[in-house]
Amino acid sequence: MPDNQPTFRHWAPDFDGWPNSWMGVREDLVFGRKLLSYFAEFLQALYVAGVTRRTFVQYRDNLWLLGGIIISRVSLYDDYQADPLATLIIAVEMDDILPDHHHRMNQAELRAFSRMCRLFEKHLRQSV
Repeated sequence: MPDNQPTFRHWAPDFDGWPNSWMGVREDLVFGRKLLSYFAEFLQALYVAGVTRRTFVQYRDNLWLLGGIIISRVSLYDDYQADPLATLIIAVEMDDILPDHHHRMNQAELRAFSRMCRLFEKHLRQSV
């Protein structure tokens, strides 16, 4: 994409810092960086599709939550050699992945997170 084309980064200026925000140990940072290209493709697709800023922000924030959940699981099981794409697809395909603080989320927030996971899964499968 040419540099002068608008990108999702306009609405996600902290995107490149996401792996740092998920990091507990150095290995988390490395794995988190591997996730960014898949997240970037999804966010760019949303941006190009012309979703409203409000919708984009909701998807962006839920995608950031998903990244944190994945890093927590990878770290917990010391699964840093796993394929990032396979890890993402497994995480979203069962529609049962929830943020650690899900018990403090209301039904609308939980539905929005679930909706983002389903749309992200569809995007990932179309990209493979």
